[in-house]
Amino acid sequence: MRETIAGHISAALAARTTWFIREQDIQLYLVSYFMNTQFYDNVFIEYHVPGILMPPYLLSDADSSYIDIVLEKDQAFYPVEINYKTTAQSLQRFVFGQAVNSQLKQSNAQNISCYDFWKDIRKIEFLEASFPAVKRGMTLFISNDPSYQKAPNNPQAGYAPFSIHQGRHVPAGTTLNWNVFSSVANSRPGFGVNYYYVINWVVLPFDQQHAYILV
Repeated sequence: MRETIAGHISAALAARTTWFIREQDIQLYLVSYFMNTQFYDNVFIEYHVPGILMPPYLLSDADSSYIDIVLEKDQAFYPVEINYKTTAQSLQRFVFGQAVNSQLKQSNAQNISCYDFWKDIRKIEFLEASFPAVKRGMTLFISNDPSYQKAPNNPQAGYAPFSIHQGRHVPAGTTLNWNVFSSVANSRPGFGVNYYYVINWVVLPFDQQHAYILV
């Protein structure tokens, strides 16, 4: 089933002809694609999980966690998390039928963005382990910043264990933690991952600077 979901996401992204404005744009685009397949019994958006059911470091806020998309099939639930991290880029889009230039904004610092990606992976693993009806889902990371695809120049950099560079292999049971503790690290604790992950970036068809990871 997970391969089916990955296939649907990859097909949806391969069919995309215009760039994404923000993360919610990706979310709604995929929801529409999932629904149009008529394969799933339900497609949920911003699926709410009460905070009492989650460990504190996986919460979206103090009281709750929200999953970007949850797919239901045969009474099983598959969470899908989305990250869209951009660097400033001027791109053309149509507004009310008129071509105009629009600007993608600069996202958070890369160390936080990389951490958030792995945290979403851990969240999906936790949900699968904690709820019998939840099955292993998918995590999607899209960016127009090619520097994410490169390994840190300094392997001892604080965020290096959370790097998402091309070709990275993370064996099952790996503990991800900061090399150097700072105010950023203190509020974002390390954690282990249950599965084996390989980072493979795929270029999107609408703009060669945009690429994605799907694990």
